[in-house]
Amino acid sequence: MAKYKYIIYALSCVFIWSFIPSISRFGQKEMDHFQFLFWSNVLSVLAVFFVAIMMGKSWKQLLFVPFPIMIKVFILGALDCFFYLLLYYGYSIENGIAVLVIQYSWPLMIIGLSFLLFKEQLSIKQMIGMAIGFIAVVVTFTQGDFTRISVQHPQALLLVFSGAFCFALLSVLSKYFAIDPYISTFWVFVNSTVVSLIFLLLFSQFQWPLGDSLMPTLLNGIILNGISYIIWFKAMSGPDSPKIASILFLSPIMSMMWFILFFGDEFVPAYVAGLVLVIISGVLCISAKNKVEEQNKRSDALIED
Repeated sequence: MAKYKYIIYALSCVFIWSFIPSISRFGQKEMDHFQFLFWSNVLSVLAVFFVAIMMGKSWKQLLFVPFPIMIKVFILGALDCFFYLLLYYGYSIENGIAVLVIQYSWPLMIIGLSFLLFKEQLSIKQMIGMAIGFIAVVVTFTQGDFTRISVQHPQALLLVFSGAFCFALLSVLSKYFAIDPYISTFWVFVNSTVVSLIFLLLFSQFQWPLGDSLMPTLLNGIILNGISYIIWFKAMSGPDSPKIASILFLSPIMSMMWFILFFGDEFVPAYVAGLVLVIISGVLCISAKNKVEEQNKRSDALIED
């Protein structure tokens, strides 16, 4: 029964996160991506703080952290800010399904970064997954016609690709930083808020989230980017977290449905093919990575025995 509880947590996150692309587009009808990200971050900080307190963390644990940890969470917060800033920009001007494909190229980037930064060995399944992921990106950029680039704003997809790289780097570093999830999430959002405020002051202007942007901003900040992180931590605390993590790849499929339903985005067969390929790539990369980690744990246990 407990196993199903963790699956329910994961499915809840998948359902919530599938609305991020659509909500971000609704939220940017009266605000630009700088303003939308700043206010979403502010709300996420408040949401995570109160949830962490409710879950037993003291305000001193959350607010007073050692300097080395502060440096780590500042790096993670900056990467988080770059990821969402570039992602929201992409969703505001380009076909949402095309952006989805590029966004979910992060699993193959995680494998590549783990290999380059921490010399983790690549399995055959991981290399196949990375190759499929690369094909998915090419298919999306060319709409299946490999002689041309067919998206309306290729520069936007390049920026989203850069954002996906930031998220992959964040994921890799967060694993090796080994920080308490509640504390790290709180400070990641705090630092992301600081960085997003700097971008707001440099490239945009201060604006309250009023009118049609108010509700999407509240939903995005409190639930989609705030409380959902806590739910995901609960899902990942289960005994079969590697298998449960693969459920995440249902999210882009649902996101594609919302785009077509809410905005009438063009149903391009090549985009759907690219989405399927990137999901297969992600599942292959994650499953192979999990097997390698399990084998390493068994080897360590044998050495200790």
